[in-house]
Amino acid sequence: MDRIAANGITLSFNPDGGTIDRLVIDTADGPLEPLHRAPWVRTGETLPDSVAPVEKRLAGDFFCAPFGNFSADTPIHGWSANGNWKAEGQAEAANGALTARYELAQAINGARLAKEITLVDSQPIVYQRHIFSDGAGKIPVAHHAMIHVPGGAQLSFSPKAFGTTPATALETDPARGNSVFAYPQRFETLKAVKQRDGRTVDASIYPFDTGHEDLSVQVEAPGSKLGWSAAVAARDGFVFFAVKDAAKLPETILWMSNGGRSYSPWNSRHLAVVGIEEAATPAHATGWFSDMSALSPIGQATGIEFGGEQVIRYAFGAIRVPVGWREVVSIEATEELLTLRDIGGGSVTLPFLGSHFAGLV
Repeated sequence: MDRIAANGITLSFNPDGGTIDRLVIDTADGPLEPLHRAPWVRTGETLPDSVAPVEKRLAGDFFCAPFGNFSADTPIHGWSANGNWKAEGQAEAANGALTARYELAQAINGARLAKEITLVDSQPIVYQRHIFSDGAGKIPVAHHAMIHVPGGAQLSFSPKAFGTTPATALETDPARGNSVFAYPQRFETLKAVKQRDGRTVDASIYPFDTGHEDLSVQVEAPGSKLGWSAAVAARDGFVFFAVKDAAKLPETILWMSNGGRSYSPWNSRHLAVVGIEEAATPAHATGWFSDMSALSPIGQATGIEFGGEQVIRYAFGAIRVPVGWREVVSIEATEELLTLRDIGGGSVTLPFLGSHFAGLV
């Protein structure tokens, strides 16, 4: 496990699979660790070879290329989440930024993939760039950040055009698991999603049910430049947030994992986990993640097309939840500041490396 650190923030990076396994942010009230680690990771269990490497190491955030079960030739979420990352060194900048660079040993559709992780002194934010070089074809991609919210969380997002559930449920065999959403469906807001029993649920308040595994896809409103997601986990003491290049990653996929898988290694113990996955896939067009010929109904990206250089820019972070905060209603960025605003009128402004999103802020 590699250690990457700046003043006030430290993460553990696993070159086997490319997972940001753990993040520790120093606060006045003690260390904050917002990222999820699966029960079998926390206990150090040995799992059989039938379990994909990315699921054996399920934790934190990793980059999926290609996203999902794309083909029989690659493990779930691709070599970027299962392969081997070679360290290329760490470089410090005058602004207090430290960048660690890695290169993936395995090619993806003939493309080379580099990863850059940047931390900045006194900023509770992890900045990432993934750079594809050359290659051919088109694949779905996503960041796969996960948080654990046993006390519940209020989820919110930059403006979305609409949301969908995929063509089929995550779990269709009652002997193995359970999904509660209706599949497929289109919805206008996460606050009104149909369940298979006919009821409508506010899925922005999570968990909203027990014993289920569900997936939804929300697509960014056209014209958005810097998309964002947030989770106010008041009882667990933190606000998680993520910002992205909305043109390259126009979807927010929510994996709501709350004890809905009874088979190993899940064993109905993977509880109150939400994956907030910023993505580009055809799912909002077709309900499937692998139909790369699909065209978005509103002109958004449905994947990454190889050729030359393609750069994916993303960042996530966390703060202690301010007293009284209930729901983030906006995240605004400038070249030097990031401001989070709560529905109750409160705001928090953080130092921000706006150059990471040059042209978008």
